[in-house]
Amino acid sequence: MPRLKIVGQHVKGYGVGKHYVGHPYYNNILQQLLGCKPYPGTFNMKADIDWRELAAKCEPYVIPGTRVGDTELGGVYVWRAWLGKIRVLLIRPLKSKHEPNVLELVACKKLEDYAGEHVVVEVECD
Repeated sequence: MPRLKIVGQHVKGYGVGKHYVGHPYYNNILQQLLGCKPYPGTFNMKADIDWRELAAKCEPYVIPGTRVGDTELGGVYVWRAWLGKIRVLLIRPLKSKHEPNVLELVACKKLEDYAGEHVVVEVECD
């Protein structure tokens, strides 16, 4: 499967990723895609590509938006990817307050070892 290399830098998030990754709606889907229970939080990276450009080059899996009770949950673009030898999901929530080139990683474990470093993610493209 061809891979698209994305280079970036770790950036601090708003601290809300854990809420969404832990939400049963998203968590069930992310768990199926990742093959494990995702760590409750995201690792944000400022990438050398805008999420719209990435979606044009490599088709994402789309988690559709939905309504759960009084809460409206936005859609999420998801790409299967690798951070070194670690299987990750590269995501872009469509309701994100981040700049278009800030993408988030979801993994089975906390990715704290990569904080502050130059980050290289390889996205699997069909």
